[in-house]
Amino acid sequence: MLKRIVLAAVLCAATLAPAGATERITRFISDVSVQNNGDLLVTESIQVNAEGRSIRRGILRDFPTTYTRKDGTRVEVGFDVQSVARDGADEHYVTERMNNGVRIRIGNADQLLNYGLHEYVIKYRTTRQIGFFDSFDELYWNVTGTGWTFPIDVAEARITLPDSVAFTQTALYTGPQGARGKDARIVEQQPGRIVFRTTQVLPVANGLTVAAAWQKGVVAPPTQQQKLEALLQDYPGALYAGAGSAFVILFYCLAWLLVGRDPRRGIVIPLFAPPQGMSAAAVRYVETMNFDERVFTAAIIGLGVNGHLKLKGSGDAGVISHVKGTKPLDVAEQTVVTELFTKESSVRLDQSDHKVINDAKYKLWTSLAKTYKGKMFANNFLWSFFGLFATAVVTAAVVYAFLESYGTSAPGMVAGTLIPLLPMMIGASQIRYGWRRDNMLRMLIGLAVVVVFGAIGIAIMSFNAGFGPVVLPGVVPYALAAIASLGFFWLQAPSKEGRRIMDQIEGFKLYLGVAEKDRLNFNNPPEETPELFERFLPYAIALDVENAWAKRFAGVLAAAAAAGVAVATWTSDRRWRDNPSAFASSIGEDLSRTIASASSSPASSSGGGSSSGSSGGGSSGGGGGGGGGSGW
Repeated sequence: MLKRIVLAAVLCAATLAPAGATERITRFISDVSVQNNGDLLVTESIQVNAEGRSIRRGILRDFPTTYTRKDGTRVEVGFDVQSVARDGADEHYVTERMNNGVRIRIGNADQLLNYGLHEYVIKYRTTRQIGFFDSFDELYWNVTGTGWTFPIDVAEARITLPDSVAFTQTALYTGPQGARGKDARIVEQQPGRIVFRTTQVLPVANGLTVAAAWQKGVVAPPTQQQKLEALLQDYPGALYAGAGSAFVILFYCLAWLLVGRDPRRGIVIPLFAPPQGMSAAAVRYVETMNFDERVFTAAIIGLGVNGHLKLKGSGDAGVISHVKGTKPLDVAEQTVVTELFTKESSVRLDQSDHKVINDAKYKLWTSLAKTYKGKMFANNFLWSFFGLFATAVVTAAVVYAFLESYGTSAPGMVAGTLIPLLPMMIGASQIRYGWRRDNMLRMLIGLAVVVVFGAIGIAIMSFNAGFGPVVLPGVVPYALAAIASLGFFWLQAPSKEGRRIMDQIEGFKLYLGVAEKDRLNFNNPPEETPELFERFLPYAIALDVENAWAKRFAGVLAAAAAAGVAVATWTSDRRWRDNPSAFASSIGEDLSRTIASASSSPASSSGGGSSSGSSGGGSSGGGGGGGGGSGW
């Protein structure tokens, strides 16, 4: 019985013995050798007590390589592990990429450590850790880091300079991140060497940070080339953005010289008729080198004026009815009539007849393109799409750089880069349209879209990574997106024949859009009659000068109404008598909007709801180095 009691007591003591010991870092020594070129050769000796709980196979040493300055700018330092040893023998290790640095995983997954003390020695080289100030240079060194999951009994930092010079000022800090504790002291100081050591145990998530300054000239400052290399290292997205934008801009310049340069304009003089054989729809299509709602609107009004249809009502209550007119039509106009009235003699201008209207618009577009595109002008869309693709590649490269280098700030940087891209393209196209059509409102709307969404993107990036140069790579895709949008217009180019016809169209527009007071400057203009107003109204709408055209005929139309002369019998809108300008605007702008709405398929609804340093200004955890670690 006595033997059994003794055996039980021994077993119990053996069981309880490990529980009484704690896993901790018993000694942490950072031996820092400053090199003439500014590099640091660091030897960390970390003695740990392993008890098989957290420290089973080895330890993890996390070292940050990406830092953020007080102004929000980013710094990426070099870090290269040279050797790792445990208890005097080489030890297996691997490095793993972390959000803001490197993790050294020390140990073998297939081998457990013996309980007790083990000393790990990590040797590495790190760069860009020296601070170069106006009157001194400095090492502000986060010795242990504040990320350790174990307490540290004693921490010591030994700094050795390449020359035996005196240290001009020093500082030390202990505690958690941001603390300014003084539980440490300088235990040795001589020219070219200084040693700091803690005086109290550092609890979990507490660390030691030291700073020491010396006279300038001991360490060589970075050259201009090194500064440039450092800039690209800090902001890899800047390299992609800079080189990519240069390529895209060069591409567009070369593309414009090769295919997008317009022939020289001729002399533009006022003309009193459109180019021979061209309908109002054809005039707008060639003049803009594009098909839009106004091309179709001009075709509809032209068919009405020429007696092939009547327009009753307005807005989504409007109805187009077929009339068998006798005036000849060109191929494109005849295509519209055929598509609109093949099945029914009337078409409603609402979504119930959206398919019929869409088919008619498509047929008009294909007919005009077959007649004029390639002869009067070239779109050069293949070149434009290549520019758009190049812009997408640059944007993807910038996003990749953010994901690789910005750690937890990367999602915000990516969002701030991508969100404004489509609005930038839309806004740029509206600015271009407003400039081309002398439409100040469209220009202001486009500019507002560009400014607002650009500000939103910059704000998102600044909130995540700080305001300053850090956001510049993300802004470059904005500009490239706008250029890519405008490229679809810039690279369009008329042929020589097309340029001649466009000069004629410009001369005709000059006549249609001239103010009444300037009309007498023309030589032998045609007599202004209700018939002339009506005949050229589709062309005025096509060229965006319908208001000026109507104002000139206010008196003529009023007199015709008083005399009982029938005008605009193809429409039920009688504003042509009392307010010709409002009538022309309504027929042009309002009809274009109505057609655009009517040609869209009805929206489907879904059920349910929707939700929308050394001078004393530092602290523990500051400076270079740092990080932390744990066991595994």
